[in-house]
Amino acid sequence: MRDNTWRNGNVKFQLSSLPSILLERSGLKPLSVVLDEQVGAEIVLLVTEPEGQVNDFQGIDAIDFFVKSGLVSTTYGPVFWLLFIFSEPNTNEKITYENVVNPKNLQQMSIYWRLAEQKYWHVVIADEQGKVVNFFEFQNTYGLSDIIQQVQKACAELDVSDFLAAKSEYECEYSVEELLEM
Repeated sequence: MRDNTWRNGNVKFQLSSLPSILLERSGLKPLSVVLDEQVGAEIVLLVTEPEGQVNDFQGIDAIDFFVKSGLVSTTYGPVFWLLFIFSEPNTNEKITYENVVNPKNLQQMSIYWRLAEQKYWHVVIADEQGKVVNFFEFQNTYGLSDIIQQVQKACAELDVSDFLAAKSEYECEYSVEELLEM
């Protein structure tokens, strides 16, 4: 595993150079960024929400963080889904972010391969203006590498004829609440 331990003390960096669409759209986005020149590019999980919602994460040291994933078959091909789950700091309520991936798209899957190979996962919480509210480092104990291998093995003989249609069918069929119970 690639050692990307944060060694630089307090986190102070700007997201202003990111395209505004990444900041304005709420959710969790895996991004390739350089946090430390000695480490080089790594995948960071950027969470953006409106200012009122991200302020709950300001000034806290740790939160619970979980990952759940699965593979579903649709009429148009397989869909690989990942749920990133946080505990809301004040209420302990679960906050869930969903990523939907085409398991046959090597470029999309490479992002998750890179994340799986990192010793630590870095989560940046920011508002829609790019103001960083908090930064978390989680030791990578999620088994994503094994999951991706299983997904690729299961999809080896499958095709995706239209991923947008597959994603749409998946979204009509499954809610986040149902995925959490699987």
